[in-house]
Amino acid sequence: MSYKLKVIIVWVMHLLTWPLSISSWLVYRLFGSEEVFSFSAKLLSLVPGKLGQYLRTSFYCVTLDGCKYDLAVGFCSFFAHPTARVGRCVVMGSFSIIGSAELGDNVLVSSRVSIMGGKYQHDMGHEEESASKVNYQMIKVGNDTWLGEGSLVMANIEGDSTVSAGSVVTKPMPARTIAIGNPARFLKKEATIVPN
Repeated sequence: MSYKLKVIIVWVMHLLTWPLSISSWLVYRLFGSEEVFSFSAKLLSLVPGKLGQYLRTSFYCVTLDGCKYDLAVGFCSFFAHPTARVGRCVVMGSFSIIGSAELGDNVLVSSRVSIMGGKYQHDMGHEEESASKVNYQMIKVGNDTWLGEGSLVMANIEGDSTVSAGSVVTKPMPARTIAIGNPARFLKKEATIVPN
């Protein structure tokens, strides 16, 4: 389907999502609260099929810091924070959660993938209040990256990389590498030779 047609469909979906989109956007921008955004994102994640994908894209195009009209978000997947930014042709499978993240162009996110807001989200000091302090880090995933089934990402990933199924990325991942294991170790991608 062409990008122009997707833009038209998403604009039509704005008619359905505007109560959730506008209220989420206003509450976050005026009061800094993510409550309405979180409720709306999780509610829309429950709508199945193509209709659900277009409803979610419509919602995120209004509420995220950056989002393109060709985003495809699978069933029960959602963005946890409106600070996320999404490039062109990003596809997410089912049951994935994206936190504070910047996804480049052509990023493929398999099912049950989590991109956390860094490794140190909670201050676990000795004070009782410290556990309630949250420190999100923006995680960047470079262009043309594939995140395999059930992977967990806690650090930046440079472009043209692959995170294998079930791997846990705990440290920055260089470009053109493959992450394997928990914690992930990085293997350099070899140039592929195509026979004539």
